[in-house]
Amino acid sequence: MKLIICLFFAITVFGQEKPIEIKIDSLSVLNSSESERKFVLHFHLTNLTNKPISFILNPKDLIPIGAGSLRPNVYYKLYENDTAIEANGILNGDSSIRYFKSEAEYTRYIDSVDTYIKSRTPEQLSQIKKEGFLEHIQNMEANQTKHFRSILVWDKRRYHRNDAIEYYIEEKEKHFIELHINLMTEELLSDFTAAEKKDVLSNKIFIKGWFTSNKMEIDLGE
Repeated sequence: MKLIICLFFAITVFGQEKPIEIKIDSLSVLNSSESERKFVLHFHLTNLTNKPISFILNPKDLIPIGAGSLRPNVYYKLYENDTAIEANGILNGDSSIRYFKSEAEYTRYIDSVDTYIKSRTPEQLSQIKKEGFLEHIQNMEANQTKHFRSILVWDKRRYHRNDAIEYYIEEKEKHFIELHINLMTEELLSDFTAAEKKDVLSNKIFIKGWFTSNKMEIDLGE
């Protein structure tokens, strides 16, 4: 209980002040072929307070906003004019794309992942998850700005479907991208023991909340 109270106090010490800004600086086409178009996106995070802050975030791997909760990633959201495109998988991070020469090679890869997971005990998998969260703890000094670069790939498919809702990316309409971060603490540390949480949270001001960037036009035309 003391830990929760202290954490709540640390978060609310800023009052109503917005503690952090996420902003897209630029977005340009890196290269384009008949089958795909690569974009390079530059964005930054700024600590808007006069105190050091911490939060859990993976700023390098961008994922669609509908990809699921409890993931400490930067989310992207696409719009056609002013209408949100809710379909997932339109853009993919360059590092997340894996190419296979054949179906057999793909099957071997999936089997190797399954074998790795099955060979680990629940305790080992929990420890791997914990270490992943710890690697993504970001510390920012007062008024500090950190700049990031990410590669996004569009496979030029225009038809997408999200359950019963169908989307077609119109060639002649304008499209925009914005970024979101959902900073969480207790939710991501749910597998940690009380002692481990105390060690992680000690001497740090962890911030929480949902923050949205500006919109930037993205070329999804011909």
